[in-house]
Amino acid sequence: MHTSWLTANSYGKLSNQVQGAFIAPLPAFDIVSISGADNRKYLQSQTTCDIDKLGDDVFLRGAHCDAKGKTWSVFHLLQQGDELLAVAFRDELTASVAQWRKFGVFSKVSFTPAQDRFAVLGIGGTGAARLIEQLGFALPAGNGKLSRHNGGVLLQLAEAHFMLVLPTEQAIALLDADYPLAAPTLWLKQHILQGLCYLEQPLIGEFVPQMLNLQAVNAISFTKGCYLGQETVARMKYLGRNKRAAWILQAATDDMPVAGSDIEQQFNDNWRRVGQVINAVNINNQLWLIAVLPNDITPADSLRLKSDSAPALQLLPLPYPLS
Repeated sequence: MHTSWLTANSYGKLSNQVQGAFIAPLPAFDIVSISGADNRKYLQSQTTCDIDKLGDDVFLRGAHCDAKGKTWSVFHLLQQGDELLAVAFRDELTASVAQWRKFGVFSKVSFTPAQDRFAVLGIGGTGAARLIEQLGFALPAGNGKLSRHNGGVLLQLAEAHFMLVLPTEQAIALLDADYPLAAPTLWLKQHILQGLCYLEQPLIGEFVPQMLNLQAVNAISFTKGCYLGQETVARMKYLGRNKRAAWILQAATDDMPVAGSDIEQQFNDNWRRVGQVINAVNINNQLWLIAVLPNDITPADSLRLKSDSAPALQLLPLPYPLS
């Protein structure tokens, strides 16, 4: 975990008990700068999102897949001058950059770590718009939009759920100022409740994008043309091949499952493995998680986490329709 921009004083301010709007440092998220004359053209051939839709006030959510359509990473992409910045959880970004570099040797494109130049933070909670105003940013025009201020970029991921990319010096100053600071887990809980996810090491290369609901959050373009893994992704849509989706679950337990942990469903007197945890967060013995399960699962189905305590899991509604 890169924590060079987080001071001991800042760590001491972080809490899961913040009421209302908050700012949370996200040190597990990294940034890579993608530069060179072919940076847009190259990414267009590598990712599920349409790079031509990128703009000064628009960012893209997208995925990078292998040739079989299995997802290496889920990222957020924005333009910063002539360079592009990809923001993602460290495990998945490391995996994608290794592949991008391998296949980009014949293109005018380079990939440079940028986490020493920029820091990633999350903003959320009731009253987030007021807090954003105090930081000097205009509220983005909606989901998928961004605003800029003094070298920083604010991305609206969902309703009252934001990602903030700041020059490192500004991030340090912000955390030392008098703002409500929260632990990353509070932001990650919101991320899960918005039906959004990222990939940790055990699950990289395991799922096609539709199993992560990426078609429902505008992270897949079905009109842009060819890209790595596109044949599989298109088959899932047009031939109805996808039988799995990402679902939000909750339980009262002190368990904290890791990525890839099994979820079981009851069939008569037996329990059978039906899915895997993608991301999970536990705050005050309340567990929230997002998991890949059959896409026809219902609240009437009996689900549990496979663990020593085997807590029952409650299915929560997704904030968007699946298509």
